[in-house]
Amino acid sequence: MQSPAQKEQALTPAEKERFFQALENDQHLFKETLEVVLNLVVSDPKLTFDVADFIESDFRNLYLVIMKKVAMDRSNDSTLGCCRDI
Repeated sequence: MQSPAQKEQALTPAEKERFFQALENDQHLFKETLEVVLNLVVSDPKLTFDVADFIESDFRNLYLVIMKKVAMDRSNDSTLGCCRDI
């Protein structure tokens, strides 16, 4: 059951459609929204792993790009292997 505050925050299907259309049309809004969502995700370790698993399983191309970037960054890093994640 939703609380009154949650009911007030719920978007109608038309509002959701306008929001998603705005994200598609405005690259700055999309980046800003994604940044907010990712900040929320990284604040909760369990949620971070859940989202990472979701990206790995459902968005394979994005996962591969991220892993390629990580590998490139590590190959350009001159720190010792044991200290890279610090």
